Amino acid sequence: MKNSSPKHDVRYECIRILRAIDEQEVFAGELLSERYSRGDLSERDKGLLAELTHGVIRHRLSLDTIISAFSKIPLARIEPWILYALRMGLYQMIYLDRIPPSATVNTSVELVKKLIRRADAVKFTNAILRSVERSIHNKSAHASEITDPQKALHKRDNTWCVFHIPILPNPAEALSSCLAANYSHPEWLIQRWVGRYGKENTMEICKANNRAPRLFLRINQKKISVREFIALLDKRGIRADTVNDAVVVKDIAVQEIPGFAEGLFFVQDISAMKVAEFLKAEKSHTVLDLCAAPGGKTTHIAELLGGTGWVYALDISFNRLLLVKENCRRMGVQNVSPVCGDASGGRVPFQIQFDRVLIDAPCSNTGVLARRAEARWRLKERDIQTLASLQCSLLKAGAAMMKPDGYLVYSTCSIEPEENQEIIKKFIDNSESQFYLDAEDYYLPGINTGDGGYMARLCKRRSPP
Repeated sequence: MKNSSPKHDVRYECIRILRAIDEQEVFAGELLSERYSRGDLSERDKGLLAELTHGVIRHRLSLDTIISAFSKIPLARIEPWILYALRMGLYQMIYLDRIPPSATVNTSVELVKKLIRRADAVKFTNAILRSVERSIHNKSAHASEITDPQKALHKRDNTWCVFHIPILPNPAEALSSCLAANYSHPEWLIQRWVGRYGKENTMEICKANNRAPRLFLRINQKKISVREFIALLDKRGIRADTVNDAVVVKDIAVQEIPGFAEGLFFVQDISAMKVAEFLKAEKSHTVLDLCAAPGGKTTHIAELLGGTGWVYALDISFNRLLLVKENCRRMGVQNVSPVCGDASGGRVPFQIQFDRVLIDAPCSNTGVLARRAEARWRLKERDIQTLASLQCSLLKAGAAMMKPDGYLVYSTCSIEPEENQEIIKKFIDNSESQFYLDAEDYYLPGINTGDGGYMARLCKRRSPP
């Protein structure tokens, strides 16, 4: 067993990763995996590193709001290493209960001392953290105990951190600003959601986005039944629940779950699992998966075909198609042909028509912000229209390759109408009655089980009415 590395080393790795994420626009998961691969961190340290990294990313705006409330120096003028150390220290102080505040302050100050080696930087860091610590009135208040919403910062579920002083904007005067700061989401997203879903639903969406996502497993029932898989986990002392045919596990890394290499399961959210079934593919059908990588829906469709028919898995990225091939191999799927190509410009490398077409379109990811923590800070409002244009192109390309009486399923992990219902309506209106909407469904994080998203099933008429 590896010896646990010094706590300040884990925290140093955390702020190094956080800075790289912002400055190089890389992803937390990639950097964490790279760091784990060195083999010098214990499982406990890996867990802490992941918790700190994802937690600071998710709660960045809330943490910056607190820093701004206690700092005389504007946020933009605080040196980067100090800012990351403050964010990480405050995340531990406010959102984590198992680390004493004194230890949080000391380790953060030591980090700044190590990185900057200037007395004024150390003094500033210590002063901010000590001031915040003194200002906390109740670190685990229930909603019923809140008397001033400007002093209450949401932590998780029905728990709040209450301060002696106001730190949030007045919700009566600036509701979207208050919710954005409290739940750490861009204000433009909050404004959209409040206008569309209302204040209460928006709060539930934000709460869900700030929780660590649940790990759902789609069981490969060609190899093992759900009951047999649960029994296998039980033998290993792994707690698991079921939601429909999905298995939910907690507090465990994917690599530690028995049966991964053997293809007994695929990690896939319960909302995403519904898409392949929604396609209504039947045995012997020829299916096109237009944006296939990394292969979750591709392998699911192939399994539903029962070894008959064929799936053509198209993706623009050759490297990501390698993931499709590897996942097909691991899951024991043989009726799949990976194909590299770009459907958005109509340059699809097929001369045949398909019984079923799936378009799991690139999107804003606003339904999966819990899983893609960086996405909320990288997405701009103008990006939604850019994505909608791409989605329209993909939908037209996919529809052109359908057989009469065939089905096309269009899906996203977005909760924005411009990428979902409006795309479908525009396409049908322009199709000269050749296509009609057979069914659609959408999910909101925190309101429905699983991730947020949308799916629509279109049918191609044999001849116009």
